[in-house]
Amino acid sequence: MNAGNLNKRITLQKPDLESDGQGGRRKKTGGTGWVDVATVWAEFKAPKVKELAATGTIVGDLTREISIRRRSDVRRGWRATYTFKGITKTFDIQHVYDPDLETTVLVCREVVR
Repeated sequence: MNAGNLNKRITLQKPDLESDGQGGRRKKTGGTGWVDVATVWAEFKAPKVKELAATGTIVGDLTREISIRRRSDVRRGWRATYTFKGITKTFDIQHVYDPDLETTVLVCREVVR
C-alpha cells in the first residue's frame, strides 16, 4: 500500500441496535441508527457501473472499492461516509477483504437519497 494514495477521510459507522425482546434487534429508539466507530484515511478506486433490467426499466448499479489501512473489526452491513465541500456521500459496505497484511478493501454501494 502506498500511504500517499490514502488522501480521503472517511468515517466508518456500525448499526446502533438494541434487542427487540423477541430474539431480534432493532434501531435504538430516538437514535440515528448508526454510531461512528472510526475516522480513517482511504483511497477510492474507480467505480464499477453496470446496467440491469428490472421490471421493464434500466437500473444502474454502482459499486466502488475503498482501500484503508488494515482493520479487523469492519463488517458487512456497516457503512462509510465521506464529506467533500459540504456534500456527504454514504456507502453501504457489501463485502470486506484483506488482499495483504497492510490493507483492508471495502466493496461498497453508494446510497442514493
